[in-house]
Amino acid sequence: MKRAGMNFSDLYPHTQIVEYSPNGIMLAICFNTKILVMESLSSQILHNWSFGDTITQIQWSPDSSMILVALGKSGIAHVKNVSDDDWNCRIDEGTAGLSGIRWAPDSRHVMTISNFQLRLTIWSLTDKSSSYIKNPKFSGDRGLAFSPNREYMALAERRDSKDYIGIYLCKDWKMIKQFQVDTSDLADFIWTKDDYIIVWDSCVEVILLRKIV
Repeated sequence: MKRAGMNFSDLYPHTQIVEYSPNGIMLAICFNTKILVMESLSSQILHNWSFGDTITQIQWSPDSSMILVALGKSGIAHVKNVSDDDWNCRIDEGTAGLSGIRWAPDSRHVMTISNFQLRLTIWSLTDKSSSYIKNPKFSGDRGLAFSPNREYMALAERRDSKDYIGIYLCKDWKMIKQFQVDTSDLADFIWTKDDYIIVWDSCVEVILLRKIV
């Protein structure tokens, strides 16, 4: 019986930030100030990008066409296009700083969260407009979810030491509803396919359900 062989790629240094594209075709590897993008199967290098500061976070767009890059210490985010090396979008949060990044489901809007969760900013890559939402509760992946039909965004907000959830229309990012949540310290929530939002404090607290639309 013939034994199956195994092939190994070259070794690449990285800083624990390694992300496959959603379609699985590409792999992004970060090392300090650089990103290497290669084909998953062949290991062929497609892009080698350098930035002016240490990369703290990356995120592929849902359609796998772009990469959102955070330089947290500088308060700057970049968007790179894997089909066009010369295309680049630079977002500077200035004195507000940068603690988190996120893609919208349409792959044409990106979100940045400032230090101390003072605001969430939605940036359009098509018309260069921006929208602001004050007091998001979290800076990472928690406390932000899109409805199954991608028409609405729910955001956990902290106002006057109380937890709220704001519902926003994705086509213009206008608030259509806001309600206080009966939690002591909201930990996270999910949006169900039946348009309920399930909210929890912790693994030992009662789960709360609310019909949204």
